[in-house]
Amino acid sequence: MEDEPVPNPARVTDAVHRLKGMFLEDPGTRLSLEDASRLTGVERSTCSAILDALQDAHFLSRGDDGLFSRRSE
Repeated sequence: MEDEPVPNPARVTDAVHRLKGMFLEDPGTRLSLEDASRLTGVERSTCSAILDALQDAHFLSRGDDGLFSRRSE
């Protein structure tokens, strides 16, 4: 298995801000990992880590269908 490239911290920060912005602007947003990766332009594994972190921070939740959405208060 090849090592994945180390993500650029500025790109990761930008991806976090972009994802949070999407969910804040439209609370009904629901994204798959693939959609989030495509929209942010970061590798799938990096995007997965970002989404997991936003879920751990109680900003997002993941439905049974695998889609991420803004966690309801």
